[in-house]
Amino acid sequence: MNTYRNHLQSSDDLVTTYEATRAGFVALALEKNRLATPYVAEARALQEAAIQAVSPADLLNIQGIEMGLLTGAGLSNKSLAYLMPEDKIDAINGLIKNFLEPHAISWRNWFLGFC
Repeated sequence: MNTYRNHLQSSDDLVTTYEATRAGFVALALEKNRLATPYVAEARALQEAAIQAVSPADLLNIQGIEMGLLTGAGLSNKSLAYLMPEDKIDAINGLIKNFLEPHAISWRNWFLGFC
């Protein structure tokens, strides 16, 4: 027999309530914020480093921003597993030479908007 009838009497029983939908969306937003927190902290550290750097090349000498520079250079986390340290340095140097130095006057704004 129809065992689903123990739980469902009509199609209305399959409709999610407004309260449940709202609670789901709020929970999802909170989870996204929780997951984003370390990335926001990293972006703030990168912003501070960019403010302190006199020139784009100075970014190479600042500890703790390598991941931000690699991301700015267009490398994904997955790609980093396949690259040697010298490849990563080449990518960062390419970012500096091809994108940051040509924007000498506004390189900080350009870089921070890009990352």
